[in-house]
Amino acid sequence: RVDPKTALQEWLQGAKRERPVYVVDDTTGPEHAQTFVVSAVVGGEALGRGVGRTKKEAERAAASEALHALTRRHEGARGRG
Repeated sequence: RVDPKTALQEWLQGAKRERPVYVVDDTTGPEHAQTFVVSAVVGGEALGRGVGRTKKEAERAAASEALHALTRRHEGARGRG
């Protein structure tokens, strides 16, 4: 199974889009049990948001959401053509 961050990056490369940037929007909880909220940003637009117990987990969730958003947009655009 492909990591969502890798899948997103490959999809963006194929679409000739810039690489995603992962931005930590929020961190909550005590230092030993933090929860991270991360956005996957492409071209200045936040396409996905993820929550996780580690930054990496939150980034993966954000990448997965962003990839779903992009593929839905792509399918919608193809349907209108």
